[in-house]
Amino acid sequence: MTSRSGGEIAGTGLPAVGFAEVPDFHVAILRLESPEYVDRPVLIGGDPAKRGKVVAMSSDLRARGIAAGMGLAEAIERARDAKCVRTDLEGAREMSGRLRAAIRREIEAVEIDGLAGFYFRAPGDVADAKDLADRLEAQVADRLGLRLRVGVAPARFAARIAAEDVGPSGSMVIGADEFEAYLLGLMVERLPGVGPKTAARLEELGVADIPGLRELGLQRLEILLGNHGRSLWFLASGQDPQPLRVRRHPKTLSREETLISPESSRPDSAGSAAMVESEVSTGSVVDSLSRIAGNLEAALRRDGLRARRVALRLTFLDERTVTRSCSLDTPTSEASQLLSAAQDLLRRVAAEGAVVRRAGLVLKGLEISGAEDRQLDLF
Repeated sequence: MTSRSGGEIAGTGLPAVGFAEVPDFHVAILRLESPEYVDRPVLIGGDPAKRGKVVAMSSDLRARGIAAGMGLAEAIERARDAKCVRTDLEGAREMSGRLRAAIRREIEAVEIDGLAGFYFRAPGDVADAKDLADRLEAQVADRLGLRLRVGVAPARFAARIAAEDVGPSGSMVIGADEFEAYLLGLMVERLPGVGPKTAARLEELGVADIPGLRELGLQRLEILLGNHGRSLWFLASGQDPQPLRVRRHPKTLSREETLISPESSRPDSAGSAAMVESEVSTGSVVDSLSRIAGNLEAALRRDGLRARRVALRLTFLDERTVTRSCSLDTPTSEASQLLSAAQDLLRRVAAEGAVVRRAGLVLKGLEISGAEDRQLDLF
C-alpha cells in the first residue's frame, strides 16, 4: 500500500508532517555488517594522525562528551575502549540508496535529509499516521535489517523531535489534542537553532523551557536575539517557518562531458582540424561515456532508482546533434550495463565519421529499485 497524499491534523488546519530516520546511520551499517561490534562502543571518522574528525559514534559515547565534528584524537582519549573505524562513505551512500528505495515503496514524495533522514506529508488521521509509521518500520527492517524511528506532528520541527523521543526505533504520533501539551513540555535546547551559545544566553534570562520562552514575548525576543529570536518565538508557538519540500523521484537523469572546448574548435585557434580530430578518437569518447556512466550509477543509487531506457546524445564539431536510444532487457543502476548500452548506441552512429565535441547519456523510465517485486506482491 502506498500513501500518496498528506492531510491535516483534525481540527487544527495544520498539515501533518512526518520525519523518519535510521539513527546513528554509519554505526548501524557497521554493526549490521560486523555483529561483533554490536555491544562495543564505536567511533567512526577519518585518520587521527591526519587530524581526522568524528563522523559518527555509538549513542553510549555521547554521555562522555563526544560529538560529531570533534577531533578524532580527542575522542579516542575520552573513549579508549571504543573501536575506531574509518568512514566508509561509499558503503553508506549505497545503503542510503537502498533506504530511499524502501521508504519510497510506501511514500512516493519525500524531502531527503542527509543520508538517512526523510520528511514527508503524513495522513491527518492519527490511526492512519501510526499505520504508515508501522509500515515504514517494517519495510526498512525486512529489506535492510535496520531500525527506523518515525515521528508525526502538526509541525516539521516537532515531528523530528518526536522521532528523537522514540529512541533507537519505533514511532510517535502527536495528535491535535496533544500538541500544545507536548510543546509546553519541551526544553529550549530541543528547538532547532538553539545551540550552546543561545541556550546559555536564554539561561541568563531565566529561560529553560518553552513556557519560559513564551513568557518573554515576541518583542523582547526580537530585541534580545534579532531575527533568531523571532524564529524561536514562532517555534515555541508551534509554527515552523521552514516549508516542506517533498518531491517524487526524478523521471530522467542525464550527464554529459565536453571533449573539445568551443575555443579549440575555432578555425583561428592553435592547431589544425586534423590535430583536433586526432585528439578525439573513439576511445576517448568511450572513456568519457565510462565516466558518465559511473556518475549516473552514483546518482541512481543515491535515490534508490534503476533505469529502463538509455539515450546517447552526441554533439559534433559542427554543432550537429544526434541522439540514439534503446530499452534495456531489465532495469539497472549498474555503470557497466549503462556503458555497454551506450557503446552499442555509439556503434550505430560511428559511421557518421564526424568529430564528437560533446557526449552525454540520458536515463529514462526511472523506477524505484524493487518495484517489480511490489507488482508481484499484488498477485
